[in-house]
Formats: sequence, C-alpha cells, structure tokens
Amino acid sequence: MNEHPTALDASSILSSFIKQLCEILQRMSRPYPEDVAREIRKFFGHNRVKADFDDLKDIFTYFFPHVSNTIYVVDGIDALDREHAKFLLEIFRSLFVNSGAQQGSRILLLSRDQVPGYININTFMPGIRQISTATNVMEDIETYIDSSITDKTMCRKITDDSSLLKEIRQRLLAESSGMFLWVYLQLEILWDTCYTDGEIRSALVSLPKGLEGTYGRCIERINRKDSRVLKVLKWVSFATSPLHIEELREAVAFDLEDTAWKTEKIPRTEFVIGCCANLVVLDSTDNCVCFAHSSVKQYLEKCRESNTIQGYPTRAQGDLECGEFCVTYLSFSDFSLQLSTRRKEEVAVAVPPPLLLAQETLPGLFPRRFLQKPRDQKRSVSVQFREIRTASTPDRTRYRFIDYAVKNWALQTKQIPRTSQVWEKFERLATCFNETWNFHPWISGGRSASSRLHSLFGWAVTERHEPLLSIAQAALPELKRVCDLPVIGESLPALHVAAKLGNTAIFKILLNVCKVDVPDLEGFTPLHHAASRGHLEICQLLLSTKKMKMNARSKSQCTPLWLAASNGHEEVVSFLIEKQADIMDSATFAHQVPISRAAEKGHEAVVKLLLEKGADLEARDRQWGQTPLLWAAENGHEAVVKALLDKGADLEAKDEHWGRTALSWAAGNGHGVVVEMLLGKGADLEVKDKEWGRTPLSWAAENGHEAVVKVLLDEGADIEAKDKDFGRTPLSLAAMHGHPVVVRVLLKKGAEIEAKDGFGQTPLSNAAGRGQDTVVKVLLEEGADIEAKDEDRGRTPLSEAAKAGHDAVVKVLLEEGAYLEPKDNAFGRTPLSEAAARGNEATVKLLLEKGADIEARDKRWGKTPLLQAAGSGSEAVVRVLLEKGADIEAKDMEFGRTPLSWAAENGWEGVAKVLLEKGADPGLAFQVHIDNPKQHMGG
Repeated sequence: MNEHPTALDASSILSSFIKQLCEILQRMSRPYPEDVAREIRKFFGHNRVKADFDDLKDIFTYFFPHVSNTIYVVDGIDALDREHAKFLLEIFRSLFVNSGAQQGSRILLLSRDQVPGYININTFMPGIRQISTATNVMEDIETYIDSSITDKTMCRKITDDSSLLKEIRQRLLAESSGMFLWVYLQLEILWDTCYTDGEIRSALVSLPKGLEGTYGRCIERINRKDSRVLKVLKWVSFATSPLHIEELREAVAFDLEDTAWKTEKIPRTEFVIGCCANLVVLDSTDNCVCFAHSSVKQYLEKCRESNTIQGYPTRAQGDLECGEFCVTYLSFSDFSLQLSTRRKEEVAVAVPPPLLLAQETLPGLFPRRFLQKPRDQKRSVSVQFREIRTASTPDRTRYRFIDYAVKNWALQTKQIPRTSQVWEKFERLATCFNETWNFHPWISGGRSASSRLHSLFGWAVTERHEPLLSIAQAALPELKRVCDLPVIGESLPALHVAAKLGNTAIFKILLNVCKVDVPDLEGFTPLHHAASRGHLEICQLLLSTKKMKMNARSKSQCTPLWLAASNGHEEVVSFLIEKQADIMDSATFAHQVPISRAAEKGHEAVVKLLLEKGADLEARDRQWGQTPLLWAAENGHEAVVKALLDKGADLEAKDEHWGRTALSWAAGNGHGVVVEMLLGKGADLEVKDKEWGRTPLSWAAENGHEAVVKVLLDEGADIEAKDKDFGRTPLSLAAMHGHPVVVRVLLKKGAEIEAKDGFGQTPLSNAAGRGQDTVVKVLLEEGADIEAKDEDRGRTPLSEAAKAGHDAVVKVLLEEGAYLEPKDNAFGRTPLSEAAARGNEATVKLLLEKGADIEARDKRWGKTPLLQAAGSGSEAVVRVLLEKGADIEAKDMEFGRTPLSWAAENGWEGVAKVLLEKGADPGLAFQVHIDNPKQHMGG
C-alpha cells in the first residue's frame, strides 16, 4: 500500500518508466532519434519544462518498442485515483494487448481484484493472467491472529475463558477471506467495545462481511457530532500529501473564523488518532496519518453518495475546504499578513470597474441590463501589489502546519468563489509579497510590480487557477504589457500554455489579452500546441480570430496539421483540412508528409481521412524515401497496412536508403499478421534489399522472429538464400545472433547445417565466435562438425571462442570433445595461444584444466602462450601460466626474446615485475641486441 499521492500519480509512474528506459538505452549505447532527444532534454534536462501527462505518454509510447524483454511493475494500481487508473490502463492495454510492439516485454500489476470505476483488470485487459494470493496466506493470518491476541492481552485481558479465546481465533480465521486488514479491524473493535464474555460472543455472531461491512461498524462508533472528527477524515482524504500528526492536530483545531493561533485549541494526539474508530492510523515510520487502507477513502465516497456521513465533502469541495483553511491559517495575526501591516512599497494599477472589464473580456456572456455603465464613470478600481518585510520567519517548530499551508494554499483554492468567506484573505495573500519568507508558489522574475503580476499570471494559467487569473485580469493594462512573455518555468507564453493544456475557459479569457500570432522559442504558435494535443475547440477559437496562419511552420518546420496527424487527432485534422491546410506539407526533422507520419504512428482513422482528402498514397519522405505503406509495415500497424493496401498501395515499393520492401520490414521486425497480410496480397517472397542483399526470411531469422520464420517457410521461402556481402544463410544469421528456437525451426525444415559463408565459416563457427553458447549446444545436438575450419584463417569453433574469450562456449565445446590443439592457418596458434594473446584469463584456465599444451609454439614467431601474454601485457594470464609451470625463460624462435624481454620492450611494467618476482633472469642476452630490460623500467 502506498499512501503518498505523488507516488500514486499516473504522470509520476510514466516519468519513472521513461527515466529507467533512458538508462537502459544509455547502457546499450543506443542513440535516440533527434526529435525524441529534444523532448527528453526539454522535459528532463537541466532547464526542464514541466511535462504533462500527454507529453509523458508520447515519450513512453515511443521508447516502449525500443527496449525489449523488459518487465514493468506497478504496485497498488487499485489505490490510484480513478482517472489516473483509467489513463494508465488505457496505455498498458494499447501496448500490451492491442499492439505487436511488446518485443518480449511484460507487465505486472499488483492490485485488489476491483479497480475503481472498472469491473476488474482482467475485464479491462482481456487475457491478462491473474494470480490470487488470497488462498496462500491463511497460515500467515493464523500466526498474525495469535501474535496480535498475545500482544493485546498484555495491555488488557479481554477474557479469562480460554475456550472463548480459541473461538475468537477460529472465527476470525474462518471469516477473514485472506484479508489481514479485516482481521486487524475486528481485533481492534473487539478490544475497544467488548468488556464481557457475552459482548464478545455477540460480536462474533455478527461479524461484518468484508471490509465495507467493517468500515460501516467503524462509522457507527464515530461521534459524528464532534466537528473535529469530520475534519480528520477530510484532511486525511484531501490533503495533497500525508500530514504529520503535529500538522493534523493544528488542521483540526481551528476554524475559518479564527484570526490567531492558540495552543489551547489544539487537541491531543490520542484524540486525533482515536476519534475515527480505526479508520485512520499513525504510520510509525514517519508519524504521518493515513487511512488504514486506501479502500477506506473509496468507502467514504460511497457514504457521501448515500448521505451516511453528513458533511463529508466531494473531492472538489474537500479540496477547496482544505485550501480555505490554509488561507485562514496564513492570515493569522501571528504571521504579520494583516491589512494593517506596514508596507515598504505599494504599486497601484488603476483599471476599469469589474463589470466593464467583464464586458470587454467576455462579450456576449452577460445580458446588457447587467452591464450598464455606473453613474460615476470616472471611478476606477485599484489592484495593489504590496511588498512587506517581517522581523523574522515563523517558528516552524511551533507552527507545524505552516509549511503545508505555504505549499498548498494556492493549489487547493482553484475553485474558490468570490463569495467565499476567506476571499479577501485569499486576494491579500495573492497580491502581497513578503521579503522575509515567501509564501507564493510562483517564482518572480524581479521585484517590480510588473514582475510580480507576470509571475502570478503565468502560474495561474499553468495551474488552471481561474480565481488567481481573475485577480491578474484586474490589472489589465499592465497585464497586456507582460502577458506575451514566456511564463517562468515553461518557456512558453501564457496563451501557448493554455492551448497546450486545453483549458478552454482560461483560453477564452486570454484571447482578449494576449497576441495570438506570437511564436514560442521553438517557433510554435498556439495553433501548433492545440493541434498537437487534439484540442479542437481551441483550434476553432484561434482560427476564428483571423490572425492565425494555417500553415505556420515551427523552427523544425512542423505545421499544425502535421502535428495533429502525428498524434492521431482525427477531428482536428478534419477541421484543419476544411480550413485549407496543406496536406502535402512535410516537417524538416522527419521529412514526412502528414499521411506518412500518421501511418508510422498507426493512426488508422487519420490515414483514411487524409486519403479521402487527396493525400498521395505513394508519398516518400526525403530522409529515408519510405512510402506510407513502408512506415506502417515497419511498425506493425495492421489496420493501417490494410487501409493502404485496400487503396492500392504499391506492394513492392522499396525505400530509397536500404532498398527494403514492406514485407522485408514487417518480417525483420516480427510483425506476423502484417507479413501474412502482405503475402496474401502477393508480396515477393524472395525480394532482396539493396544494402545487404537479404531476403525477408534472412531478416526474420537474424532478429529471432520464430513465428514469422515459420510463416515464410510455409510459403516456400528459400531456406539457403545467402546475403550479398557476407554470403550468410538464414541459419548462419540466426546462429550468430543467438536465436536457438529459430535455429531449430530452420534445421527441422532442412537447412544446411554446414553451410559456409563468404569467410568459410559454418553456423557453428559463427555462433561460437559470438558467444552464443545455447545455439552452440543446439547445433552440436543436431550433428554440426565440431572441428570445421573456416577457409579464411583455418580456425575451428574452439579457436574462435577462445580468441573472443567466450568461456561458456569454450566449456561446451570442450565437454563435447573438441580437439584442444588445433592450429590456425595464418599464425599456427592453438586456442590456448589465442586466449593468452588476448588476455582471456578465464578461458586460459579452462583450457589448462583440460590439459592444453602450455608450451605450444605458434608457427610464425615460435611464441609460447607465456610469450604471447607477456607481449600483450596481460598480467593476470602471466600469473596463471607461471602457476601452471610455464617456462619463464622460453625464447621465441624469431628474435630469441624471453617473456621478460617482450614485456620490457612493450612497456608492460606490471608484467615485468611479476616475471622478476617469479625469478626471471634479467641478464639473459637477446638474439637481437636490446638493452638490459631493467633499463626499460628505469632501473
């Protein structure tokens, strides 16, 4: 269970996934495409912009198929807010259920059976495997009951009747349904309410069914006449973060009518925790107060709907009541924010009265009779931005609630009406800046009144805070001078922020204040942002101004239509086309026209719409030269592929960079349904790409797509087709890339197990040289020649594995009887010499354990393994060889050099020291004159 709202936030969960995926790609040295890298820098870099859920969704959806075989874990999804659970499950369904992009990735969702707003996860995500723990915990629950009764008996003995205690244990275990929380609450109720054996038996007879029945019993025990009880429930429900017990004590102590902090009003901890009859608990790890379980809050919401608990507010009302209290608290006389406070500086902006302001900014929304000019037309309203300085900051050890109030007063007053009894205090907080301690959540860009106004205004727009925006509006003339500046922390002007967020109410207000055609730092207009997010009404409002260019290009040359198509916003695409947007305009960074981008992203409805409106079915992007069909096939978008084929898309069109067809791309990426679709339309089974000369079967085999390989073989694909540059068959490609299942499929279908590539290497040699031990086992089981030598250098599979240091493969080959002393054609080295020359310590040990000749000399230089290791600077291998008895004074046959001579000549000081420690003679003469090796080491 997780009681921290920020951790149980859909955006936080996606953000965490994105950061982890970035780390994986960095470890794999895989680069990001430039457009994605730009988004990462924007939202996660040093000068980051706050990302919203849609931003994170787009980035995560891109990254997902690029990191295969990953397990995603979300714990406590049932504790998420209903909307957040919906957003996440929709993304997971699209990626794990409705798409072929999983690439071996899986997801683990930990939850109760019921998710708020849905029947269960299995219904929302069909086919997901469910594992229930309810039947596996009964022994643990029995232990828990016994230990809890023992602990509670130490405080109060509930009965002297041992048989009754046994009955308590048996009944609780039988009725628990595997729920620890249910057991915990029953024990609490029994110890709190039962003082006779009769009361105990009566309680056991009428044990509530499930958690809801238990919560109902708790509600019955609450003293609902005490307003503080409702306050506790309210604060635990609606606080933006769990309150420390000391914070909660103050939160329930005061009312909106209070004007000063009074210690005598603050209740004791025991009362605050105990007044809600075990529905709330104190977390001993941090002394924060939370519900006994997240389901308590859901139960309270049900109670509100049935009016079981009078006064328990809706979420919006509860949020507002918390915010109003924060305003009241910060306005206490103790904190020097009263109207009588001496001001250091005061700036007043004279503006028209509110009614005239409303007529100007919201025309047509009010009947004329409500907007008649006042008799005194010269009178004006002043909005004052005050600046004060207090002697010191409040004592946070005394005023424990103040930090929460400072952080949340603005966040929790987004719905505060002017009729609120704390409105004047709220307005005062918003317009008064304290130099000593800052209680504003917005950051000011300066000390002038204009800077204060700009900061308040920008924060109000970003946080969708209409009441604060109305305060900023009152300073309209000054506001118009600053409203088009980038909002602090967003790098976007306010109108762009509102367009991006899709807040129509705020956007309508801003349209009468801000300029609509001002580009942001990336050259995006408000129309770009609205189209990108699918905010149709805002697009309509912008174009109705007649000041917005339909085909305006950003710095990356994106048009609003391209962005709408890219993100699958069919209604916006349709509207923009109706307004004469250019459907063939491409974006520079991708060089794609809208239909290609929509096809790449899998937006079927948008693709169909663009085709209906005349988009070119065979349009090619300028970077890769791919048609819409190629983009859709590459990414496995079945519905889009079908739509394009139905319209007559060229089945054999090749991209201009790699020369691959739709079938080649689909096969290489493992999109089986698309492969079958293309084959059904008559796609060329043996078409070879321009770059590598590989068939669709070769691509599928190389990437390990078993199902696609089977489909292609069943259709008669050439199982021995060789690629252009390396002459590798599908079997060689599957073997060298480590796909044992595909290797078995190909062998079963008759693939030549000894087929040699352009270097004369068999599939076994290719697999051994690349460390694919599982594939090596499969090939040996199927009869591959363990001593086959390549035609280029005459190396056996064992030589290849030893040279590369693949210990697991070496071990397999040795166990299967590979010859220990084969010598290659080029240098005449044995596997031990190859391993020693490259410093592969573990491989050297394996070969020596199997009896490899420790003094075997190569053909070219006459070097022993020790000479090879000393000359290449491998200190660890030198030690191993010496420990196994290698001749420390062995001389090569070309120059007559000893291991010490080679180490000194090449500057391997560590190796030389090891040799000297082991008794190497520094005075031996070399066949070719070289100075004494000690001179090479400075002594």
